[in-house]
Amino acid sequence: MALIESVWTPAAPNIACALVDGRLMVRRTEDDLAPIALHPKWLRDRSTEPGQVDTTNFQRLFSPIDVRADLELVDASIEGPLLNVSFSDGHRARLDLVAIEQAVGWRTDAEAPPAPKPWTKPLPEFPYVDWNRITFDRDSEDLDAVIAFLDAFFRHGYVVLRNTPAAAGVVARVANRLGYLVGQNFGWVFDVEAKPSPTDLAYTSLALPAHTDEPYRMPVPGIQLLHCVANEAPGGDSTLVDGLAAALALEVAHPEWHAALTDTEVLWRYDMGTDTVVNRGHILEYDQHGQFRKIKVNTKLDEPIVRPGVDLDAFYAGRRWLSEWTNDPTHQVTFRLEPGDVMFMDNHRALHGRTAFDPTRGRRHLQGCYIEHDGPDTMYRLAIRRRRAKVCG
Repeated sequence: MALIESVWTPAAPNIACALVDGRLMVRRTEDDLAPIALHPKWLRDRSTEPGQVDTTNFQRLFSPIDVRADLELVDASIEGPLLNVSFSDGHRARLDLVAIEQAVGWRTDAEAPPAPKPWTKPLPEFPYVDWNRITFDRDSEDLDAVIAFLDAFFRHGYVVLRNTPAAAGVVARVANRLGYLVGQNFGWVFDVEAKPSPTDLAYTSLALPAHTDEPYRMPVPGIQLLHCVANEAPGGDSTLVDGLAAALALEVAHPEWHAALTDTEVLWRYDMGTDTVVNRGHILEYDQHGQFRKIKVNTKLDEPIVRPGVDLDAFYAGRRWLSEWTNDPTHQVTFRLEPGDVMFMDNHRALHGRTAFDPTRGRRHLQGCYIEHDGPDTMYRLAIRRRRAKVCG
């Protein structure tokens, strides 16, 4: 069985392919890794030939029912940057080898946001971003500033936007520039200030320990924005700590406690009689590949679910350790929000809190709202794409 080889870009590795029993095997000739089998239907779904996808949105115009159940490959060849394939149903397609290499993990996604970088103490330089450099006019925005802002957010889990108007309602405008405003049980936008009959401890002047917001919601809000309208009262400094770093530290120090927080199901309940929201999950969540996905810490609302064989001793020990670590000032960054500042933080990663303040000696008014992660992810990818287009001219 002959191998067809081609160097498809000057910087790319050699790709070899072979047709075996109607399926395509591909491998990189520069290494000893096992070849990867590309399923004929996987390849067929990637076809962008005329009539296969909409020319505006690139969505498929065919469904699985339109593809033969016994589909096979009958021919394959590499020609420059393309993989030419022919199928048993007569369809032929020219597929982008760069995209295939990216799909199988041989090439990184050039538009993907950067990976998170855990931090256990304040960053050498606080990630302030001038809002005026991220305009509402996409055609005139400073792409380097947009990318730098999002790069800092994805790496560290938070940034603070400066120089927005210190007026009520601005936070919704900022949110809709960076993503899509999502509602929750406190409304589209909520006011964080000391109130006589608080519906949440956030609406008091008490100190708040490090926590994530609303683990009782389905889904748990992804990104929180807190906009400072006024901050005249003594106290009320904001705190942030990296939940990813905390989870990693716990796994090293006490793997059995880490496992308990990963495995023990927890119920979170917000219930003040006239409003009740309930959700279940885990304090530490990972995907099937062991990659960190989120941390949910809100000790005023949580309760482990009792099950036969569940080790609650380990759960409570891990929960206490996590509370001590995330509320240790040496692991936190503490700062004061000034009027016009917007704290932009990943609610699946960054735990936030505040010191107590005296509402009798000045006004403290923040407005908050939430967006999801797809907004900044899309914004980053499009900014990278537009900057590359400008460079390539």
